[in-house]
Parts: sequence; structure tokens; C-alpha cells
Amino acid sequence: MSVPDIGSTWSSQDSKAIAGMYTEDGVRHVIAGDVVCRGREAIAANAQGLIDVLDGEKVEVRKVSEGSNGTVAVEWVLLGTHSKDAPGWPAKNEALNLLGVSVCDMEGGLIKEERVYWDAATLLANAGVLG
Repeated sequence: MSVPDIGSTWSSQDSKAIAGMYTEDGVRHVIAGDVVCRGREAIAANAQGLIDVLDGEKVEVRKVSEGSNGTVAVEWVLLGTHSKDAPGWPAKNEALNLLGVSVCDMEGGLIKEERVYWDAATLLANAGVLG
């Protein structure tokens, strides 16, 4: 099964290229943020919001596991410097190192549906918001 190069594509900081990894009607669920993006335009806008608040935003893929049913699990780490405020996430110009997992249902080499899991408490602690 073909899987898009998630790490390089996210690290390109090109929100349209990121959205291009999804089917036209693709869905991206960010579970910790209770965010659901439907379609490439919404996915691109969500990606651009992240790119805008993280200087040097980069995604490193640690492991890709492919299931026989068209589902792919991707373990990744999001890196960058949180330089601009985001809703509920004030900037402190601190380095971000956030480990997460995406579970992707694939269709024709593109992501049909992605469920993104990361720990909000870890994110906020890393940003200096929590103890």
C-alpha cells in the first residue's frame, strides 16, 4: 500500500501540499483539540494555523505500520519553536517536541480519514503552561 511522505510533506510547511495527501473529501480529526476538518480546503487551513505559530515546524516520522485492511498507523514527533499565540496555547518562544500518532484510512495512496492522537497536557507542559 502506498503511503504519502507525511514527514517531508509536513516539514515543507506548504499547507496545500499537506492537504494534497488527502482525498478530495478527506477528513482529519485532531482528537485532543476536538477539531474535525472535512475536505482539502479545511485541512489546508488547519495545517496553516499550525505552521503559522511554530517557527521551523518539522515533523519526523518514527515508525509506519501498515495493516492489511488499508489502515496505516504513523508515529511522529512535531518539532519547532512556539513563537506565536494560538487559542488556548500562549507562545513562550520555547522548543516544542511533541510525540503523536496518526491512524489513517487510505484510499488509492491518499489519506481518506486521519485520526490524530497526542496528549494535550504534554503539549501545554512543554509550552510552560502546566507545571
